[in-house]
Amino acid sequence: MKYFVSADVHGFYTYWQEALNEKGFDINNPNHKIIICGDLFDRGNEAKEIIDFVIKNKDKIIYIRGNHEDLMDDMILYDTVHDYDVSNGTYNTLTSLGYKIYDRMKDIAIKSRLRDVLDLSINYYETNKYIFVHSWIPTTIDNNYYKDWRNASYELWCNSRWINPVMMWEKKIFEPNKTIVSGHFHVSSFWHKVDNNLPEFGINAKFEPFITEEFIGLDACTVVSRKVNCIVLED
Repeated sequence: MKYFVSADVHGFYTYWQEALNEKGFDINNPNHKIIICGDLFDRGNEAKEIIDFVIKNKDKIIYIRGNHEDLMDDMILYDTVHDYDVSNGTYNTLTSLGYKIYDRMKDIAIKSRLRDVLDLSINYYETNKYIFVHSWIPTTIDNNYYKDWRNASYELWCNSRWINPVMMWEKKIFEPNKTIVSGHFHVSSFWHKVDNNLPEFGINAKFEPFITEEFIGLDACTVVSRKVNCIVLED
């Protein structure tokens, strides 16, 4: 099986499709699957296109839940707008879809469509060689290795989606004999760690996938780099 893996699309459907096409993804090839390591929405303004594509091709997509999926879930469940919904772009996603709070029938339809997508999301996906998560596998409360992470509680999984993967990578919190593949945090930070001449942001910042034996980072910080990373893994 060939897996076409991206993370943190954040509402930029066009960049995402460009990345898939560049890597040779064929929607009609039974040996091609898409893996999304979370955060489909909440920066760009192409949420409708993303929703339509994911629902139409759900049998071809493995969708990992990110922290922005949790934010969206809470907002449409409780129908309340907080400051962090605005700052994180969640409210912008809803309004770009036509959500107006007071238009009850239309708002219900929009939230139902989002629910169809969110219900496809899972905490992680695992193959013989790889573990796909949004940020990191769940850890202990003090951010150390947790052997039974696959059976972690809902709370630990939610916490794991906000963990800084740079910190976990530096602490070497890996899964033996596997490679963790994730997004959540801009890869330019990893490149800066290994080469101080590369800034996290700016003209010389590097937003290419960060690939090591134990870990692969994919978040291209699309709102800055104007691209979505996509890698092809076979397993």
